[in-house]
Amino acid sequence: MRSRWGPISGVLLCLSWAPMALAVPRLPALGSAVEVETFWRAHIGLMQAVILSVSVGYLFLLDFLGALAARLHATPGAVTAGWTAVGSALMFMTALNAAIGLDVAGGLLLDVAPGATYLLHTAGFVLAAPAALAGVAFFVAVARVAFRTPALPRWSGWVAVAAVVLNAGALSLAGPLNSGNGLVGGIAAPLGAFVVWILGVSVWWLRRGRDPRSGAVATRGRAAGSG
Repeated sequence: MRSRWGPISGVLLCLSWAPMALAVPRLPALGSAVEVETFWRAHIGLMQAVILSVSVGYLFLLDFLGALAARLHATPGAVTAGWTAVGSALMFMTALNAAIGLDVAGGLLLDVAPGATYLLHTAGFVLAAPAALAGVAFFVAVARVAFRTPALPRWSGWVAVAAVVLNAGALSLAGPLNSGNGLVGGIAAPLGAFVVWILGVSVWWLRRGRDPRSGAVATRGRAAGSG
């Protein structure tokens, strides 16, 4: 059971972050302070509930990343990329968490200091830009592991390649570097790619994943026997 807790945590993470799908795509871009204020007047309760579910999900994220690090550390050729992936994921989520916190703080200040709502919303999207770049690093690292080692399924490498494009496409050079007005919109696509990748890998891990070294040995044994 202990060896399965990592992928189980991955599934629980995705379930606890599922409410973000109701809120994050609705976040307004940076073009209009009126749209930002209108959004917060309509969705302050929803956003507070989303923050609670995201906070719970961080507990499962840490368990999943710890198990992923152990799995990759046990795989020849995956150690360096594994540490890069785990470090990038922590940077991605730390920056994103701070960005969402700034945005929510602006919503809470709407009736006290309406001008601060737009400023904090903008600051949140500017802070989310480094998160997108950290997301690029994460998906490049796991794609390398998936294509070169048995630690991750090969299809997850192709999902990671698509996620690299989504993370880079979220960036905008309109004004300060930000993740509010990119070619693929704001932070919804990078977050969605992260959740989809973790869910897919966790389900695969639960169904088939054991020690990747033993899997590789078994594969070589079957190949030798068939010869």
